[in-house]
Amino acid sequence: MLWSIIAIPVIIILGIFVFILSKSAKPGIKFMLLGLSIILVGGIITVDINSNLGGFEYLMVLIGLIISIVGFVKDN
Repeated sequence: MLWSIIAIPVIIILGIFVFILSKSAKPGIKFMLLGLSIILVGGIITVDINSNLGGFEYLMVLIGLIISIVGFVKDN
C-alpha cells in the first residue's frame, strides 16, 4: 500500500523529467550514457545483500532503461 502511494508520484515526476530532457538540444548519446549510469547504480544496489529499499532499486533500473531508450530514439 505504502509502495504504491510513493511510486506513482515518483513515476509521474520522472516522466516529466524525461520529457523535458528529451526536448533539450543535447545529443542522444548523453541520454544513453545517463540511462546506463542509472542502470548500473540501481543494479549495484539490487545485488547488494545489505540493502533493503523496498523495490526502489528496481524502479531505478527501469527508469534508467527508459532514459536510455529515449536517448537511442532521439534524432541528433
